[in-house]
Amino acid sequence: MARLRVIAIALIWRRDELLLMAVRDRDGQLSGWRPLGGAVEFGERAVDAVKREFVEELGEPIRDLHQVCVLENLFVEDNRPGHEIVFVFGADFQNAAAYGVPQFDFADGGANIVAQWVALRDFREGRAVLFPDGLLARL
Repeated sequence: MARLRVIAIALIWRRDELLLMAVRDRDGQLSGWRPLGGAVEFGERAVDAVKREFVEELGEPIRDLHQVCVLENLFVEDNRPGHEIVFVFGADFQNAAAYGVPQFDFADGGANIVAQWVALRDFREGRAVLFPDGLLARL
């Protein structure tokens, strides 16, 4: 059944790079990059959801959150329509040492996920795709 999904993601900057997770298609091929975060649970505020997700996924708390924008994302994945409301926050790591970690590996929903620092110019110059749609125009 098709349903609306509400997610919260955070932009963590290191100079001109963003910390992003690799988005892979069903065959394991890289299709793009997305800021870390996840679903907002019923009764949970978006800002609390993104804080929770960073601790669950990376073991790293974040601070100084500020809302950047809210995006509505309509897409097709595995030949099925998707609909998301995306709360986008800017944030910083509480632990400054996290900025020196080149890559974070974690499991989410049974999938092995890689998050790494990706230069913004890669998206602006068309060498990589940034999800969700509309985010690049806001940066």
